[in-house]
Amino acid sequence: MENNKLASGTSIRSTGDALALGSVLRQLALPLLVTYMCLPAAWLFPFVDSTREPYFDLTTGFANVNYWVAQSGGKTGAPIIGVLMLALLVTRHGISLSRRILEVTLVVIIVAVCAGGGAALNENGVKPAFKVPRPNIVYLAGANGTGPLGMSPEEFYDKGDKEARRGALRRILETEPSPVELGPMVREHWIEESGYSLPSGHSFSAMFFATFFLATGVTYISTQRLWLFYLLLPWALAVCYSRPILRVHTPTDIAIGGLEGLVLGFAAFFLFRTGLTVWYERFTEEER
Repeated sequence: MENNKLASGTSIRSTGDALALGSVLRQLALPLLVTYMCLPAAWLFPFVDSTREPYFDLTTGFANVNYWVAQSGGKTGAPIIGVLMLALLVTRHGISLSRRILEVTLVVIIVAVCAGGGAALNENGVKPAFKVPRPNIVYLAGANGTGPLGMSPEEFYDKGDKEARRGALRRILETEPSPVELGPMVREHWIEESGYSLPSGHSFSAMFFATFFLATGVTYISTQRLWLFYLLLPWALAVCYSRPILRVHTPTDIAIGGLEGLVLGFAAFFLFRTGLTVWYERFTEEER
């Protein structure tokens, strides 16, 4: 398989010369497996495991860093990461304008359906079905509801919608002295994250984007620029670990959410690869 070498020094795979699917899977198997296995391994680290002491000090700069890392995998951050990776993909040399437009269109549609649909399914189906309380809510509830929350986790989640629960959390966390020491950003994050815990939506999103764009990059880009796609793996791992560090998810939550993202990310990649092959060949035939 030949790679096109252009004057710019960027090596890319030609339009019809995508890396074979088997080669893609072999190349990604180890890095993705190692990355994913780090998620359930969070149980091994006391400061990361949000279900037991000791906890990280959530008033420090380290806590703020984890807050922003988490935000990079959230509703706003993850799409921005996706746009950046899409730009790296479609601005590679050696492809036509029609090919670029087709790739952008397919990525936007497939990612919107898979990532958006998966997130909606988690939020409206999986989480309400399992009804697992967040670890910070369990902590605030205390034994038999005797903690600063003043009620059991079950009673807290029965308090109507998320806004009602956020109001209850705000009244508790903004009292003086505070029942738990939190920095301003982390406190607002605890208030905002008032839904159920399992699975972690941030972990799902981070692993989805990492898997989809890394598989796509390995398929169509051969050198230089490709290392930027591999950076998605430590980014996704950092997003996942930030959740139990901030004590809003457990290692189980991030392991399940990450697995969902991994599986659906590959499904989206297969759809993109198949769709690109079919539609580009059709456009090529029409141009002839």
